[in-house]
Amino acid sequence: MSEAQPTKKRRANFAMLNREVIKPGYCVSCGGCEAVCPVYVISIEQLIPKLVGGCISCGACVDICLRYKQRKEQPIYDETSLGEIMEIYKGHSIYGDVRERAQNGGIVTTLLLNAMRKGDIDGALVTGHINDLLGPVPRLALNELDIRKSARSKYVLNPLLIKLTSIKLSHKDSVAVVGLPCHIDTLTNVIDKKNLGADHRVKYKIGLFCMSSYNPRDFRNILSQNLGLDAEELTKTDCARGKFFFVAPDGTTDIKIKECAEAKAEGCKYCKDFSAEFADISIGNVGVDDDSNLIIIRTQAGKELFDLALQENILDVEKVEQDKWEETLAAALKLSSVKKRTTKSLPPIETN
Repeated sequence: MSEAQPTKKRRANFAMLNREVIKPGYCVSCGGCEAVCPVYVISIEQLIPKLVGGCISCGACVDICLRYKQRKEQPIYDETSLGEIMEIYKGHSIYGDVRERAQNGGIVTTLLLNAMRKGDIDGALVTGHINDLLGPVPRLALNELDIRKSARSKYVLNPLLIKLTSIKLSHKDSVAVVGLPCHIDTLTNVIDKKNLGADHRVKYKIGLFCMSSYNPRDFRNILSQNLGLDAEELTKTDCARGKFFFVAPDGTTDIKIKECAEAKAEGCKYCKDFSAEFADISIGNVGVDDDSNLIIIRTQAGKELFDLALQENILDVEKVEQDKWEETLAAALKLSSVKKRTTKSLPPIETN
């Protein structure tokens, strides 16, 4: 009887990433794969990773992909938890101009501005825009003006992490990264793999609460066809109480979030992380006033960033004592639980 031949292990390369993540529609367009490719042959085109040269089968793109990791490890998600928590605050920036331009309480922008002024960071990876708020552009902010220009939330897909290479090439060694849960999760994988020197170049991971991102083309169509709005005329977008709010020179228009379901990005339908649980500090607008932020400090790094701003008296915030955590976090926990329970589960990878 002949001996069974051992199964040949498939090489980790872009073809594997394409087969297991991109083609099935699991990709979230975070940009991580483009950033870590050592021979620059992965390019995010129309929000889809494409191979534009010869793959050397190093496996870097597979190693950091959050969706591949989910499929491989099949993690269990605790619906009763928002992740690690050290401290909780709620409040807003004291800067009126920041609150006017930024989202809700302006805490994220204020933390970045203060850290830049103090020399605590030498750059910030943020999301700006060129033509309109539905055309997000990843940006490595190198000064206060760059940070201010990047204020305001954008609710569409954004390959933020493609700019990780800019951090390395510009020799920055103390950068804050502001991203959605998918960006923070992938960035954590990049740091764990010590790719691009991210383990010593990224000082702070600032996560934003997120239920879902939307396909920009489909979102524009909804605005145009359902609301008669031109995305280029928008001055601000917001999300609260189950609605999107779009501010234009002639007033504010709203639409129920559920009416935008057809524009929801396919890859987001598999996301289980609402509150950016792998961030150093997570910030959103849930369970607080419309002009305020809920701030969850998760790590010592997050505490240092926040304390630096507290010392300058530029935050009008209230610390939530631990016996009030359950009450304060009730709304956020409800949304997080809904997201973990209702989003689709990724099928396991059947072969190596």
